[in-house]
Amino acid sequence: MNDRQKRFVDEYLVDFNATQAAIRAGYSQSTARQQASRLLTNVDISQSISERLMSADEVVARLSDIARGDIKDLMRISSVGYELELLSKDDEGNFRVNPHTKLIKKIKQKVTTIMPRTEDGEEKEIVETDLELYSALDALALLGRHHKLFTDKTEITGKDGGAIEVDDARESIQRKLAAISTASGEG
Repeated sequence: MNDRQKRFVDEYLVDFNATQAAIRAGYSQSTARQQASRLLTNVDISQSISERLMSADEVVARLSDIARGDIKDLMRISSVGYELELLSKDDEGNFRVNPHTKLIKKIKQKVTTIMPRTEDGEEKEIVETDLELYSALDALALLGRHHKLFTDKTEITGKDGGAIEVDDARESIQRKLAAISTASGEG
């Protein structure tokens, strides 16, 4: 794939609007619709798009991970406090990203250095970390809907919250036919 085709794939995955993706990728606005159609049928482009999209099974697996996630999987806890463990060493001593980092929605760190006021001249550094995980409750709700565990019920009422009046279909048709027949007999 050339650079413009790669850009088309990137732009298409933003909003799944092929025509707009073609325009943003640098194709002519007047031919963008035709170009987009042609690009989507290109084997390399469609394969690249498919590789970057999550399958339904991947989505369910990710939601399951979020629903089961626990903040302790991201920390080393001791009697004096805790330390975030976003990296860990594998058996060969290589650093690897903690697989539970996919639970993190947002992380914010603030470092404050306090200048010395005493004769010893030591500075004190305070590190504050805010960590927000994706909502387990939201993930559970989505999984519940996926597995059809919840039933949405809708109540329909008639005028002023009363019962809905239903005419017998035959009676209604007979009245309409009689009205038509009366109207045509008068003309």
